[in-house]
Amino acid sequence: MRKERATIFLGFTSNITSSGLRDIITYLVRNHMVHFLITTTGGLEEDIIKTHGDFRHGNFHADGEYLRKNGINRTGNIYIPNERYVWYYNYMQMFLKHLNERYKKGKKTLTSYDFVRELGKDLELMENHESSFTYWCYKNEIPLLCMPLNDGATGDHLYFFKKEHQDFTVDVVHELEVLYDTVMNADKVGGIILGGSVPKHAIMNAFMLRDGGDYTVYINTGYEGEGSNAGANPEEAKSWGKAMPDENNVKVWGEASLVFPLLVAGAFKLK
Repeated sequence: MRKERATIFLGFTSNITSSGLRDIITYLVRNHMVHFLITTTGGLEEDIIKTHGDFRHGNFHADGEYLRKNGINRTGNIYIPNERYVWYYNYMQMFLKHLNERYKKGKKTLTSYDFVRELGKDLELMENHESSFTYWCYKNEIPLLCMPLNDGATGDHLYFFKKEHQDFTVDVVHELEVLYDTVMNADKVGGIILGGSVPKHAIMNAFMLRDGGDYTVYINTGYEGEGSNAGANPEEAKSWGKAMPDENNVKVWGEASLVFPLLVAGAFKLK
């Protein structure tokens, strides 16, 4: 991908941000090594939250009732204090208020693409903003799509905000224009996709518009027999015209938080 100067699309699910790969994604975006990002809502909001405070290393076998009573949410063996989400709620309510007022005054339609970009811009005010890939996507003008934006805690905040601002709306179609236009106008395209879910499908479905991506690398532990999006292998993608019918489309069956750092260390070194 890099040798042929392909436009590189990086897709990843929210657990990638949770599990410690956030710094690596920030490194790639900060140094212009990838050109388009797609993640899920958890991936976006946890990137924002971590500018405020880190998560904690916990235990896979911790007692859920005990954690609940002590204000701790568990993601695998990662502990996320309730305080982090209280902070995020307060931050988002202020952000949404200012964003809505600005777009209404300018008589512009707020799109989901603009929403994420405005978040990155707003993070400049945070002390630890340079740790955020959302910020660096804004700074380096790299598209970052959050699909779907109305999931997770962010979806909750949008729900409560709309209850008090009935005219508030977000256009989610424009983000597809940004994605499809980028895919169609690129000379060559490549995808690096961690996990499955919407990011994987969005990238590969967009590649179908040009009869397949020139290069794709899947990294996940899904297997084809379960019929999941993650389990679908490159041969299946080729049947849809999502991937070119050659050896440059591969799957690495492995745990992404172990495999992806090795890929970055080997293929994305600074010159």
